[in-house]
Amino acid sequence: MNSRNPFPESFGLLAVLLLAASACTREDPPPVPRELELGAHRVQVTVPTGWEALDQGKLKRFRKGEFEIVLQNLGPPAPPPRDPDALIDWGLAAVDAGVGHDQRREVRWRRKVTIDGREAVDIETWNRLDHTNPQRIFFVDDDGELLALHTERMAFEDTLAAFDAIRDSLHFVSKYVAKLPSQ
Repeated sequence: MNSRNPFPESFGLLAVLLLAASACTREDPPPVPRELELGAHRVQVTVPTGWEALDQGKLKRFRKGEFEIVLQNLGPPAPPPRDPDALIDWGLAAVDAGVGHDQRREVRWRRKVTIDGREAVDIETWNRLDHTNPQRIFFVDDDGELLALHTERMAFEDTLAAFDAIRDSLHFVSKYVAKLPSQ
């Protein structure tokens, strides 16, 4: 111990260790809801920690490395479907056409749910030949337009967790109405 230094040398070492330990245990701040426009619709979603959100107009991409989830407005089907199952079939075809899925996919399961007061369908598809390459798709009908949340490529555990978090956080804020210039 130095007679000029009132603190022992071990005190400095202890302070450094405490600072290092507190830096290691620091948690990421919780994600906050983010408002997005999907054509005429405004929704809020919570982007999971570690994922980034890219705004591409009617298409929103959530990415983490090679993993990707898409939220998009498919618009109103033409002609309008006869029943909810026909609407879902139209949505599946629209998503498949947009991302280039092949015809070897089939619906593994489909579950009707309610999200933010709207009827929706949560679907998992897979390769019909060998039951691999699972993908998730979620459709919600909002005032005649079909919004879709879906995984791109194969849905791994991290992607499924993020998909569920985005789906569960989905909140409809309002329908955007463009203001016309005053005359």
